Formats: sequence, C-alpha cells, structure tokens
Amino acid sequence: MRLKFLSIPSVLFLAITLIIASCGKDGDPGPAGAAGPAGPAGPTGASGAAGTACAAGATGTANVIYSDWLNVTFEPIDIDTTFWFAEIAAPKLVDSILRKGEIKVYWNAGDDSVGHQAVIPLPNYEPFFIGAIINPYFQEQLITLASTLDASSFVINGNNNSQFRYILIPGGVNAGRGVKTIDWNDYNQVKAYLGLKD
Repeated sequence: MRLKFLSIPSVLFLAITLIIASCGKDGDPGPAGAAGPAGPAGPTGASGAAGTACAAGATGTANVIYSDWLNVTFEPIDIDTTFWFAEIAAPKLVDSILRKGEIKVYWNAGDDSVGHQAVIPLPNYEPFFIGAIINPYFQEQLITLASTLDASSFVINGNNNSQFRYILIPGGVNAGRGVKTIDWNDYNQVKAYLGLKD
C-alpha cells in the first residue's frame, strides 16, 4: 500500500487552522510594556467663542451694619428740662467696633414721607436754625443721645417725625482693596453707597 503525502499548501492550511483553534483568551495577561516617549505637542486649537456679558452685581456693603429709622423717646435730665437724653439699643455694637471701627448716627428732623426728609448727621451743633445740639455717645450695645431739646419721635397724619438711624462700620478693611471713599456726613452719599431704603 502506498502512502499519499499531502501537498505543501494543504499542510500549511492545516497548521494555521490548528494554531488558530488552539489560541484562546483564557491565559494570564502578559506584563505591561514600558511607557513610550511623549509625543510632540499638538498645534494650538482655535479660540472659543466669547461668553455673554453678565449684569453687574449689587454694590457690596463691606460688612456694614445699619438700623432702620427708629422712633426714639427723650427724657429730661434735670428739672429745668434744658437737657434731654435717649438710649438706642445697638446689639451689634461690639468692643472691636468701638476700638477700631466707625459709628455714624443720623437724625431725620423731617418725617418719613417721600420728599419731606431733613437728614442731619450727628453730632449736630446748630442751635439757631434747627434749635438743637444733639451729641451721640457710644458704649457696647448702646448709643446714648444727649440733646438741648426734646427730639423725641412723634406721629403727625400717619407719618413718623424726628427719627434716628445708626450705621456701624467694622474696622480692619484694607483701604487698598478698592474701598470707595465717601463722605459719611453726607447722608445721600451714604444712602447710595449702602443701598439704604428710607
């Protein structure tokens, strides 16, 4: 009997088939190869579109504390009623503000209706036109007002007259940070800067 040998192409085909059939994914992964060198930097991309502009934020108040307009009652110091005093509770008036901050008190010698305000910064030394000298004195959590007349608040036709407001300005704000310089005795500047409502 004579053996027939397969042709060379048949043997190659059979070998490749056996190799492929014997390969599988069941083996352990081989060790990671060494990292290759970094490639060259790519070209700079095109600039993105400009964003939309936002509305300006509200003016900051730099931690300033202020009261509403307050009704205040004065009491006579002596029996001749030539000197009067009043007290305003100021819970946030602390020692650090007394030592390093600023305190402003304003008197509305008019009333709280629109267009009838007459705001005066204290102390007030106007004995002729206004007819009063009013000085503020400060201690922790309390503002005392001493006056040469009874400047007590009162109501006429539903409007509050002779009211007082205080502003506490903590110290320690660096003047080099763009803090706007304003005249704290000019109530209109103060009102605009702090966004106060009457």
